Amino acid sequence: MKFSIFASCICLCLFTACSSTFNPKQTYSVQQIQEDFNLMQRALLESHPGIYRYSSPDTIQWIFNKTAQQLTHPMTEREFRRTVNPIFSYIRCGHTDIYPSKQYTKYIKKNKPKEFPLSVFWADNQLRITQNRTKDSTLAVGGEITRMDGRPIEKIMKEMWDLIPSDGYNQSFKISVANTNFGSFYRYLYGNNSTFTVTVKDSLGKSRNLKISFTAPPKPTKKNVPKPVGAPKPNTVPSTTPIPRPKVPKVDKRRTLNISTRDSSVAILDINTFRDGGHRKFYRKSFRTLKQKNIQHLVIDLRANGGGRSDASVNLMSYLLDSTFVVYDTIDAVRGRPSFNRYYGSKLLRFAARNFWSKKISSDRIRNRSTAKKIRVNKKYGFKGKVYLLTNGGSFSAAAIFPSIIQEYNPRAVVIGRETGGGQYGCNAFISPYLTLPNTKAKVRIPMYKIVLNLPGYDKGRGVMPNIPVAYTFQDVVKMKDLDIEKVYELTKSPDK
Repeated sequence: MKFSIFASCICLCLFTACSSTFNPKQTYSVQQIQEDFNLMQRALLESHPGIYRYSSPDTIQWIFNKTAQQLTHPMTEREFRRTVNPIFSYIRCGHTDIYPSKQYTKYIKKNKPKEFPLSVFWADNQLRITQNRTKDSTLAVGGEITRMDGRPIEKIMKEMWDLIPSDGYNQSFKISVANTNFGSFYRYLYGNNSTFTVTVKDSLGKSRNLKISFTAPPKPTKKNVPKPVGAPKPNTVPSTTPIPRPKVPKVDKRRTLNISTRDSSVAILDINTFRDGGHRKFYRKSFRTLKQKNIQHLVIDLRANGGGRSDASVNLMSYLLDSTFVVYDTIDAVRGRPSFNRYYGSKLLRFAARNFWSKKISSDRIRNRSTAKKIRVNKKYGFKGKVYLLTNGGSFSAAAIFPSIIQEYNPRAVVIGRETGGGQYGCNAFISPYLTLPNTKAKVRIPMYKIVLNLPGYDKGRGVMPNIPVAYTFQDVVKMKDLDIEKVYELTKSPDK
């Protein structure tokens, strides 16, 4: 299964411990955390281009006021982040969040926390065990976790989702992140206890309480290094933290094209990310191959693709559309140099974006010059066959913009899977610098541009909805089934293919 290379990163920001060089138990005074909070609030209200995109000014002010009332006692950096974290869920922007300080990140890298000993999957309002890594062999896969430390699982999941911002009212991204990092978020929510009590209900409906402990991660050996396999888990998502991502193993291909061994008329273009360069050469070579081999059915796998460069996704679009197209209806930002500029990163990039890549449209707004830009299609190697786009909650940002445009303007395309984690009508992104708070040094990501796609209708605050929805059960996850690709083969064999 295609695991997100970023999934482990999100765990790094969720733990506490102590160190000689950096002490995560250090507390900050009420004045210090209030200063950080006030700066964060001012920066978001002043410069966030879509802060009222899905929530009213009254709602945003309400959550700021509610949070401010909780800053009445000294806090550690983690406690401060944990307290202000729900604000970002109300902003409803997946590119806006709060992250650990640089010192905190370095500490966690050197003092890797113990791992949660269970893999879990949330579906149908149940949290089921998909893998047991404890020494208790009686804890069966498929058991339903109903309580942890006396807390109902429904309450725990809701509190986790409140910590995970997403575009609009989307829930697939939240569920995916919580599934993948359940243990990390549990500890982030309720503290750094190494042992906890879990209530598990078996297949006969009988419940029992078990003591579970976080375990040390296994040392990598040739025997336990997982081999990459083809299909992604439905709950795999990328991290949205600013922590440097691990180097990609040589066996992990960020983009691959393979001709199906089951049906020679089918090719699978597996795109793990739009983040890195080299895409133009790869796409040109790939679509030349498709034409030479007379491929009739193209699968584009965007599951667990966290997005990246907009030009990479737009370049891919040019091979799949039949005529000149426009991706972006508007790309607008707040005009002027922010009052908190000394704490805001990417200064040179933001200067270039304001003064060279954008134009003034009003006294307080600028518009990126890519707005309404007409893109030519690739006539030489353009693909004219059927297109199947595989998506899930981990398809975010550029990996949601891509299927949104293709679904609307390519009549031969069909989206299969789950709702994308990124918004159907766009997002707030392009450039997303970090604001470093002066006392805790926590980082707040604030995107510069509000992106609205060139689509008919109006923004409903949801992701790209699949033409053919595919739901996974915990049994499917345990057995590592790829129901999405099976649906593709079913469609290719249908009489009206």
